[in-house]
Amino acid sequence: MICCLNPDCPNPLNPDGTDLCLSCETPLVALLRNRYRVIKPLGGGGFGRTYLIEDLDKLNELCVLKQLAPQVQGSWARQKAIELFEQEAKRLQQLGKQNQTPTLYAYFKEDNYLYLVQEYIEGQNLLQELQEQGVFNEAKIRELLSALLPLLELIHQQQIIHRDIKPENIIRRHSDGLLVLIDFGVAKQMTTTVMAKPGTTIGSFGYAPMEQIRKGQAFPASDLYGLGTTCFHLLTDIHPWEVWQDHGYGWSSSWQQHLKQPLSPGLKLILDKVLQKHYQQRYQSASEVLEQLNHLPPIAKKSTPSTTVPTQVPIPGTMVLPESLTPSLWYQAVLASSGSWLLALLLLSFLGTIWLSSGLWLLILGVAIFARSQRVFIKVYLFFISLMTTVITYLVFQKLKIDNPFTIGFKGFMVVILLVILAGLLAYVLIFISDYVNKLMAKNH
Repeated sequence: MICCLNPDCPNPLNPDGTDLCLSCETPLVALLRNRYRVIKPLGGGGFGRTYLIEDLDKLNELCVLKQLAPQVQGSWARQKAIELFEQEAKRLQQLGKQNQTPTLYAYFKEDNYLYLVQEYIEGQNLLQELQEQGVFNEAKIRELLSALLPLLELIHQQQIIHRDIKPENIIRRHSDGLLVLIDFGVAKQMTTTVMAKPGTTIGSFGYAPMEQIRKGQAFPASDLYGLGTTCFHLLTDIHPWEVWQDHGYGWSSSWQQHLKQPLSPGLKLILDKVLQKHYQQRYQSASEVLEQLNHLPPIAKKSTPSTTVPTQVPIPGTMVLPESLTPSLWYQAVLASSGSWLLALLLLSFLGTIWLSSGLWLLILGVAIFARSQRVFIKVYLFFISLMTTVITYLVFQKLKIDNPFTIGFKGFMVVILLVILAGLLAYVLIFISDYVNKLMAKNH
């Protein structure tokens, strides 16, 4: 497929070999700079589109291509968009190769568009994670803070303010689970100077602090506010813009009422401070927050009843029956005994000789029980119970003086049913007695 690079194209993907886009008739470019093959669009906005591309000079390594095509009116606004785009490239170049920020690969102009090529971070952003897994608990928030605060400290030391920290701009990388901060499109050099034009207030409403929206100022504390609002969103599944619309920046004084689960007092104090309305009242550096975070006590784990079955130690003179109280063993013994007697009665009735019938019965019974995938002791136990019940039931049958109950109609059928039930009841009684004796002997020891 060939991807159309017209940022306004509604269906940019075209079959290979096509010269003009089938949707907008824009001439198609197979390779940018004879090196980059555009695979598909990843997203778009007012400043252009983002694409997934392959770098043919780097063994088809996947990269991200950002295209600047600002949908703004006026030369000043367009110039500002170009300035911000160039700033992103400069910030990425300044940061260099970092494990938690994308690496800049190229910056160029082609066909009246500016392009930026950067490292592709394969993963899921935290907004997607929130939507799939639900609200974050304290452990995940601590993980987020522990991962991003050292990165922010490093960025701020290089006089860079990100200015757009939010869940969509934090990706959990699939390869190692590390959190990566992306989109330095509105990052700027640290300054206390107020911007001259109102259009320069940059950031995402709800996440951006008051000094950034109203005055265009940016400080390390501004990024900390963005990190705090990100935590609020992940803890509550409420976009901070929703509460801002109702309460303005005063919402941060009552953020705790929206929590879906309890937080430790220490973490509440940290989030309280990073969410302060005025930047002077917040932590002034990421290292300050990290120091407080590292001093929090470990999260208390909820105690749950142990499901581990204790090992049963054999006591001399007792039978070890780990399954003796389970319904499964009782059921197996009753079924084996009833079946054993029915088998014995069939053989005895139709073969006629007690010795031949007994031999076949023992053989079939032994194979049926010992072929089961159970411990040997349980097999022997079931065989012994079946043997005992069959012998006792046979003695009762002898008292009835019936040669073959299968040939005397309904009366014989009832005799068979009652004897089978008797064998099952005898098995139940024998198991109960053996279990009681076993427990009694264990108690005496």
